[in-house]
Parts: sequence; structure tokens; C-alpha cells
Amino acid sequence: MFNFFKKKDKPTEKLSHADYNIIFDNQIVENTQIEVIEIGKLNLPTGKISVCDPLAYPDIPPFKNKVKPGKYPVKLYQAKTEDMGDRITVAKLEFSSKKADKWVLALRDDENLADLTEDSDFFGFPVDAGLGGFMDYETALEYNRFVLQFIKDNPDGNIYDDLFAYEFKKSAKNPDNEYECGDWVNYALPGTDLNITMFSSGYGDGMYPAYWGMTNDNEIVSLVIDFFVLLLPEDGEEEE
Repeated sequence: MFNFFKKKDKPTEKLSHADYNIIFDNQIVENTQIEVIEIGKLNLPTGKISVCDPLAYPDIPPFKNKVKPGKYPVKLYQAKTEDMGDRITVAKLEFSSKKADKWVLALRDDENLADLTEDSDFFGFPVDAGLGGFMDYETALEYNRFVLQFIKDNPDGNIYDDLFAYEFKKSAKNPDNEYECGDWVNYALPGTDLNITMFSSGYGDGMYPAYWGMTNDNEIVSLVIDFFVLLLPEDGEEEE
């Protein structure tokens, strides 16, 4: 007599604990005011998207999923917290006006859901310069060349102090205040039609996940980064 045991199905997707539509559709979330900041469009010539800290880890591979090449709006949802000031809670790259029905963890080629053994586990991107960003994979390659050239031309320089601090200052609410920096940049790489978005990452350095916003029939309508400012999982709460 033989006993047959059905193997456990391999997971095909991992969902976020949060519904980000709550942040997108409301001006007040968890007693915190939400401000929407539209920072312009991102050019995606290949439709392959890299999400990273552009100053600390710009060479992270793109996600497996691709979108139709084009130019898409980037929106930042800033939480006006009582104790920690203005903090970006979610960044959204928007491909459609449709509302997402689910939020599916974005994966790279070398990432396997079977490696996530705990409900709270996720794949994400490391932040060490307090920034996150969206860019096309072609842009990522060109940006790396741009940074290397800057270092070659400015061996004693610092690309943030010498370049991006000025660019961030443009988005400051009070640019005349020498102590106030802006929270975001939409930077066009010189001599190209490629651009890169950078924005402050919630409460700073750490590891943050990105999720595809998808309809129930798996149409991709957005890509979001969760900076863990609002809609945090409760203690002991399992993710879906």
C-alpha cells in the first residue's frame, strides 16, 4: 500500500499587510494629515524598473515584472506627523487611473518567495543615505556611468554636496531658509531624455519593500514603496 502526500503548493505572490488606497483616498489617516506631492513624470524607455537608494546602492537589479514603456506620474504621500514632522509614507509610480485591488510584493530575478519563512518577512531595498527612488533600468545604467564620471572629474568632491543638495533645495517649501532641504528631486541626466526620481525615505535608513498595485485580473496599475510611517502591521498581526 502506498501513501501519497500532496506537496504544499509554492507561493505565487505575497501581499502587503496594508491597503494603500486608504492613504490615496483620504486626507486624514490615523489622525494624521496627508499631503499629495506630484513631482512630475518618470521616463521608462524599457519598462524595467529599478527601485533603490540612488546615492548609496544605485546598482540594484530591476524587478521581474515590466510595464509598457512610457512616461508616468510619480506621486509622494507625505504624512504630517505630530512628533516627527513631515515624512513621506508612500511613493507611487502610477500607470493607470484604475484602483488596485491588491498589493503584491515586487520581486527581482534572484528572489524566491519560498525563502520568506515568516509572515513578516519581505524582500526590499536597503537605504543608507535616507533616500529612495524610481528609475528605468536603462537610466540606472546611464546614472552609474554619470556617477563614475563625476567621481573621475571631481576626485575630492561629493556628488550630494556638490550637485544634488542644490537640486533638492529646489523642492524646499522655504528655499530661503539655509537649514531647510527639499524632500525630492526629479533629475534629468545631462544630454539625455532619461530622468531619475529621488525622495526622502520615511524615517530614514533601513530596508523598505515595493509592491505592485494590481487589479483582480492581475493588471498592473501602480508601483508603490512603503516607508513604514502609517498603516503599520499590528503586533502579532499576520500578513496576508
